[in-house]
Amino acid sequence: MLDEEELAKLVSRCRAVPLTQNGYVATDFVVALLETVMDYQNATTTVQRASTYFADNRWDEIRTLDDLEGVLERFPADQRGNDELAQYLWGYHHWRRAGELRGLVSYFRGRNVADLAALRAWAVSSTTDDFVGHIKGLGTAVYHGLVMRLGVETVKPDVHILRFVAGAIGRTVNELEAVEALEEVAKRLGLSPRTLDWSIWEYQRALVGRR
Repeated sequence: MLDEEELAKLVSRCRAVPLTQNGYVATDFVVALLETVMDYQNATTTVQRASTYFADNRWDEIRTLDDLEGVLERFPADQRGNDELAQYLWGYHHWRRAGELRGLVSYFRGRNVADLAALRAWAVSSTTDDFVGHIKGLGTAVYHGLVMRLGVETVKPDVHILRFVAGAIGRTVNELEAVEALEEVAKRLGLSPRTLDWSIWEYQRALVGRR
């Protein structure tokens, strides 16, 4: 947990970040699941191309959780099968992401979350502990990215966010410290956490690009 001096430094640093808006909220259940496993630690262009491939080639076939489970069952749940599954869904050899998708689908089936309304209700009522540790490969940052995609006001503690907070206060922080601190900073600045998250992410990405 950040102390008051560290929070003051973080507030000051956040004031200097140009604000940008990203009002995206998921409107499709299947796409929300696919984006959850593709969107972390992948280049933006990779995610966009994967999404376009799915939309162009698989959209009509996979519209429900039942449809998605049917596709998963057609491919063996091993590295080769997951590689073929990833190519089928996204046009990429992201076999680990395909394996994580299997875990995510099983997780939500076990909780009777089978459509967008149920997924949104889960996002509002769930906590990090409800998710982390239940799906191999998917941790705190992925959880926060998913619930943000469903409209929850929080921040996603990815590498850009962690570096920003560490640079502002002069020490490394863990994911939960970053989330708690930036939610508090957003409150003090009168911003939504999602707006602050997106602004920092864009700011940090631009810095990396200039280097």
